[in-house]
Amino acid sequence: MIEIIAVVFSLLSVVLSIKNNILTWPVGIVGIIFYTILFYQNEIWGNMNLQFLFILQSIHGWYNWNKPNKYKISWLESNKYLISSTILLTTFVTIILLSINDKSPFFDGITTSLSVIGIILLSFRKIETWIYWIIADSIFVWFFITENLYLSALVYFIFLILAILGLKEWKKIIKTV
Repeated sequence: MIEIIAVVFSLLSVVLSIKNNILTWPVGIVGIIFYTILFYQNEIWGNMNLQFLFILQSIHGWYNWNKPNKYKISWLESNKYLISSTILLTTFVTIILLSINDKSPFFDGITTSLSVIGIILLSFRKIETWIYWIIADSIFVWFFITENLYLSALVYFIFLILAILGLKEWKKIIKTV
């Protein structure tokens, strides 16, 4: 039941984000809370702790999206540090996860890092968020299958499709502005 609630609210949150709807954030927080519980029960420590950051970022995104004139959908002005930041964050998170005997430190580390950067980009309405979610969701599908969390694997496959649609939709929005 916990996984079902996490899935439903998370899916709804992604659909709302594609539509650029501020309800993305409070709906997402409900999904985050239930994923925290699910990851705790399955000892997926990196992604469990990631949920706490997601709650903070969701509050930040909610706040930012209340200022539509300040944060419009756009590309990053410069993304020259994006890949190196991702690699450094992944290395750092993976080392921490290795030290606490995480079941899958590499996959947990990379999905955690991609997700952290993805939600930060989303909170500022940067189109690159969808690229990060496409990569993260692809890895998450495989990761959840290996953890026997088949419903979550299915929902992350749906998230992958939604991320592709989100990228297309946000590109259309930016062209019409």
